[in-house]
Amino acid sequence: MTVLGKETLIHLIKEKDMISDYKDIDTQITANGFDFRLAALIEVKRAGQLRIDKKSAKRPELGTAHVLEGFEDHIKNIDTEKTIILKEGTLIDLDDRKTYLAVTCEKVNTPENTNFEIEPRSSLFRYCQCDIVTGFGEAGYRGILTVLFRPSLPGAAIDIGVRFMQVSFNRLDSDSHYEDQKENNYQGGNIL
Repeated sequence: MTVLGKETLIHLIKEKDMISDYKDIDTQITANGFDFRLAALIEVKRAGQLRIDKKSAKRPELGTAHVLEGFEDHIKNIDTEKTIILKEGTLIDLDDRKTYLAVTCEKVNTPENTNFEIEPRSSLFRYCQCDIVTGFGEAGYRGILTVLFRPSLPGAAIDIGVRFMQVSFNRLDSDSHYEDQKENNYQGGNIL
């Protein structure tokens, strides 16, 4: 695999719409990736169950969702206890005893020969001692990204709309066809 560099990413973003809903390409592009912003932070009150038979799986119980104004559609398919719409830059106080789902503003539209890796921006753990837990993104995936978000100490807070994670893209040696997989439940950005 080859990690795509800045110039290639700019071309794929501008010409092929590989990333959409970004705010400022010059601020968000990095030497080897792209910074994604926080569109929603959703409290997880109780864990769900992952089952072999998906029909028997149990979704987690969700509490309050803090959502960036203009991005309400990013959480339209989930049930939350309460939804609070916030203006960009509004500080959200975090509870270090809670786990959250973090949803991105940006959407990806990856080519069939490109997958991606997600990492926290170093400022996320340096400034507010928070981390994200995630896997990698499938080649051919399209939609918003959702990651597990955990503060580790009391007093942590984060602005809605802040750049909190970086995505780097890898070129595969052949095309993959995400839609042809037996399971592709999250295509289009489904959170759960």
